[in-house]
Amino acid sequence: MKKSIAAAVSFLLVTGAPLRAQQTPPTPTSRDSMVDTLVVPRPPALPLATSPSALLDLPIDRSRYVLGPGDVVNLAIFGELSRTNTLAVGPEGTLLIPTVGLVDVLGLTLDQAEGRVRETVARYYRNVTVRLTLAQVRSFKVFVLGAVDQPGVRTATSASRVSEVIPASATDSVVHRNILLRRANGDSLRVDLVRFLQLGDLDANPRLREGDALIVNPIQETVRVVGAVAFPGTYEYRKGETLAALLEIANGGGGFPPNAADTLRLTRLVAPGRQEVTVLSRAEAVGERGRGLVLKPFDALYIPGIGDYDRRHVARVEGQVVHPGTYPIVPGVTTVRDLVNAAGGFLPDASLVTATLRRTPEGMAEKGLEQLKNAPVESLSKEERQILQIRSGGDETNVVIDFEQLFRQDGDAADQTLRSGDVLTVPRRRDDVVVLGAVARPGIVDFVPGQKPEAFVRAAGGYSSRADKHDVTILKAKLGTRASIRDVKTIEPGDQIIIPFKERHTFSERIQTAAGLTTALSGMILTIYGLGRLW
Repeated sequence: MKKSIAAAVSFLLVTGAPLRAQQTPPTPTSRDSMVDTLVVPRPPALPLATSPSALLDLPIDRSRYVLGPGDVVNLAIFGELSRTNTLAVGPEGTLLIPTVGLVDVLGLTLDQAEGRVRETVARYYRNVTVRLTLAQVRSFKVFVLGAVDQPGVRTATSASRVSEVIPASATDSVVHRNILLRRANGDSLRVDLVRFLQLGDLDANPRLREGDALIVNPIQETVRVVGAVAFPGTYEYRKGETLAALLEIANGGGGFPPNAADTLRLTRLVAPGRQEVTVLSRAEAVGERGRGLVLKPFDALYIPGIGDYDRRHVARVEGQVVHPGTYPIVPGVTTVRDLVNAAGGFLPDASLVTATLRRTPEGMAEKGLEQLKNAPVESLSKEERQILQIRSGGDETNVVIDFEQLFRQDGDAADQTLRSGDVLTVPRRRDDVVVLGAVARPGIVDFVPGQKPEAFVRAAGGYSSRADKHDVTILKAKLGTRASIRDVKTIEPGDQIIIPFKERHTFSERIQTAAGLTTALSGMILTIYGLGRLW
């Protein structure tokens, strides 16, 4: 009997085969993986897996990882005797090493357990090197209690963290920041999952141990962060938290967004119906003052945002420039000359006389004009009809600029600044004038500087017999406006002179006109005669 036992021990020493009691528990299938066991809440009656595959977020730290029942280790011995064994830590926290015996490793780190195993092996074997490594982390159960769905038992491993057994759920849109983690040894700490979720702080999301109890209390006290931060919203209040610490979380560990104003306001309820407002700069809020300002329940922090901070301000240039297109500007700073220079300058045939800068009207005046246009004519007053007539005959988008003066050698472009959306149009230069209508030879005539309109009419052959000389209209090329020939002193290149024809009347129309005049004249005579009789 003694010989057979000795033979079995020798076989184990040579082959390194572990005893049946130390065999590794079977690895679960993918259906029981950590994704299932750690994320999905488990009801109390659900059976626990004995050794789920652990998903590590960091490599195991030998100096910090504490061994416990269920951990699986690899034991390697090298030297005069070489062998390897895969051993499981028993329920009592011990390792059973063949030919050596039991070694208590409960509560020891990997480094500490390796030292204890080395001391034990050295009692039986000389000149050997001992190495203990972790092969598989243990699984165990923890308790999730309080304001959660399905409170009870959850399966975890020694690599699991709090966020893996408690989903980051919110109560009334507020994520829990005061989860009580109570250890089996009596220690406890408060877990802030928001700090982990928005800053990635692993220290705010500790690893779990056997017998841990996670208690989620209902949210009763809050603080609010409103405005230009990365994560605005309502936060569960944490006792002792400072303004700077909350802003770090609300901004995700980074600085303020580009649209945040330079000052912020902290509003605090100091008495029923009475509030206290503290105004701080951004630098003060995240600096020494903010680190010393401890928040109180129901404080509200407001960070104003700057409107249109990211709006692209552009102006467009069209026509006879080297590079037509849209260019970025600084409203009120960029000048017309800057825009032309950005577009490469004018082409040789550019017409500065007819160049225009147009600007989209804004504000209540434009809305008022639209209301007048849409209103029935009979409902408008005399003044409103005059306004509508004047506005419809003009161009409210034109910015009046003398481009020839502006781009002279001594021209001053400083006062001619742009606004977002402005459009500069530079037509091709024309050295002619168009004369149309009741003239002998209607068409294009050469432009002669300083000439009056009648000179160009004569160049087109003069008025015809049917010309209505009293209703001649000039279409100005520069602004596209209409003017009577009586109001135009000189003609510019590109202008158009329109001479209307006299209207012809038929014989019946002439009879009707004469009859109307006769009737009117007779009425006047009778009226005068009647007045004379009264006198």
